[in-house]
Formats: sequence, structure tokens, C-alpha cells
Amino acid sequence: MSNYSKIVTDAENGVSSKEWTLDPREIGGEAGNWSVQKKTLSGGRQEGTEVIYVDNGLLRFSVVPSRGFNIWEGQIGNIRLGWDSPVREIVHPQFINLGDKGGLGWLAGFGEFVSRCGLESMGAPCLDGNTSLSLHGRINYLPASFVEVRFEGTPAPRLVLRASIDEIMMFGPQLRLLAEISTGIGKPEITFNDSITNLGDSPQEFQTLYHINFGPPLLGVGSQFIAPIKNVAPRDKRAAEGIDGWNQYTGPRGPGYTEEVYLMELWSDEQGQTEALLKSPDGQRGASVCFSTKELPYFTLWKNEAPLRNGYVTGLEPATSYPCPRPFERSAGRLPTLSAGESYRSRVVIRAQQNASEVEATEMRIKNLQREAVKIQRTPVL
Repeated sequence: MSNYSKIVTDAENGVSSKEWTLDPREIGGEAGNWSVQKKTLSGGRQEGTEVIYVDNGLLRFSVVPSRGFNIWEGQIGNIRLGWDSPVREIVHPQFINLGDKGGLGWLAGFGEFVSRCGLESMGAPCLDGNTSLSLHGRINYLPASFVEVRFEGTPAPRLVLRASIDEIMMFGPQLRLLAEISTGIGKPEITFNDSITNLGDSPQEFQTLYHINFGPPLLGVGSQFIAPIKNVAPRDKRAAEGIDGWNQYTGPRGPGYTEEVYLMELWSDEQGQTEALLKSPDGQRGASVCFSTKELPYFTLWKNEAPLRNGYVTGLEPATSYPCPRPFERSAGRLPTLSAGESYRSRVVIRAQQNASEVEATEMRIKNLQREAVKIQRTPVL
């Protein structure tokens, strides 16, 4: 089957396809059950939000060009990729003020399966010198200025979505995210291939974090987080209270529960590749996150075992640093810098385990990466 390409958004040349569909018939290919469909939502706070629905014949997921080219939700068989946020709509950025509630406005639209955090910053709200930084940065609420959808027939058929998103301001950051999301036809995985480029003439600090979020059915009483961990530490006093069960899940708690955040580094193979797994309560299903510790050396586990209606969710989060206030990360030597014109690249693969044997195989890969016993720090980092 031949290759195919369609530019659906190009701000520079005035291209904007609000509604568009692609399937094998559109490119003269053989019969197949994959498809790509672009729609524009209406009503409420989702008015004007553009969404691309991807179905590779096995796995379905939705990409949001209006919001940082994130992934709102996914589904493969009876495995749900995503969670139930109190925020039900895919809120358009025009309705978001990141500075609300002391810099917590990011949460007013938070409900996606995968959001990229960054690029200038991606940690807790804080004041860094004279600069006020909001939660998780701005990239998740910036629209793509260029979007291309591709079908590549060789060497193995796959669907590829590419986008360009700029985080630029006068006397501020000049950073560009070139985002790529791809999936093989009939494959149970999604791959991110991203680059961040300094468009300015001076060195610039940057941060990026993949906020990958799961709820039921993968998350529940008895779920486990499994990874080849070098060391783990509680972010704060609240997390330190739960350090004995930091990688276990007890199910939704009662009112008054507050989140637990654990900061860690992972072992990897000789090429720097590592993998982290969320295992379902019955061990029959799971989802893993594969990445390079050379690109994303730090990992955060976010546990929010709040009541279901309050957002029962856990986040697996590989990153360039920890999501602590930026001055704290700078002082710890975890804040990377790009020289003028330099680019940083990262690759993340999210893979669904559809049965017990696939879960067991993933656990074995992780076990083989564990070189030494995990070092557990009991005192808070902050």
C-alpha cells in the first residue's frame, strides 16, 4: 500500500480542515478497518476544540491539536486508556486562565490520558525570580500551528500524526515542540517522537514531562506499579505517610484524601531503555511506558486515590526533571539548557498488555533490569 499525506492545519498558509476523514478507500488501498477522522466540537467550554480520532483496527484514541497535541483517551478491547476526571469536556484553551487559584488554572481543563507538560517550566506553581510560573507550564493549552496526517505503508503499515507548537513570547521563551504520535496498524501501542528546539539566539532552560494517566479498570484495589527502581523518595510529608505502600493501590479513599507523589530514578539496559508497568488488580491486563533514561532521566509516580467523582487516577510520568518548583530543580542540577538552535529529543512508547501472559512477560523484562535492591528514602524531598 502506498504512502499518503494530508496537511489539515497550516497557520502560515491559511489551511484549516475542520472536518476530514481518511480510511483505506481514500488512498486506493486494500480493504482495512483503520480510520482517521478530524472533527470540531461545539457547545459548552469545548466550543471550537479540534479533535483527531484515530482507529488502527485494534486501538482507538483521540488527539487534540487545539491543546498541545495531547491524547484525550484511548481504548483497546476492554482496556481503557484514560480516567474519569470531574472535567468532562475537552475544554478549549480560550476558557482557561493558567493563573487562576494561585497558578492552578491548568486543572480547570485537566482530563486527558496523556498531556505533555512544559516547555519553559512544568512543575508546581512558584515565583522564579520575577517570573510567576503556573502549574505544569503552558504547552498543554497551546494550539498546533501545523498538523499533518500520514499513512505509511512500508516497512510496516502505520498511521503518523505530526504537529508544530510554539511557546514564544517577547522577552520570554522561544521554544518549538515538533510532536509526532504514531501507531502501527493493528498494534496495541502508541509512540511519541518529540523534539524541542531553542529558536532564540541565547541559551534557554526547558523542562518536559509526559503526564500519562490511568483510572479503572487498570486502577483499582490491588493494582500494582512495577518498575526497575534505583531509588524512590516521597515528595512531601503527605507522601512520606504512605511510603510503606508507595507502589500499591488500595482503591478510592474517603473525603479528605490528598494526593501522594513519589520521585524516583529507574534502572535501564545498556542502551538506556527502561519500562514501567501499571498492573490491573486481577493481573490479567496492564499498560506499560517505555522510554530512555538518557532522554528522560527522572520519573514521578502520582497517586490520587480520591473518591471516584473527585478524580480517582494515577499518573506515570517520565521527565527531564521532577515536577517540583523550578528554582528547586535548578539548585539540584536537574534543569537542562538548550543552546541557540539546539534541539532535545525524546521517545516514549505506551503499550497495552491484553492478557496475563503479556503482563508476565513485561514483569520479567522489568525484573531483568533491576540490578540492585531499591533504595527507599523515607524523608520528604520538599
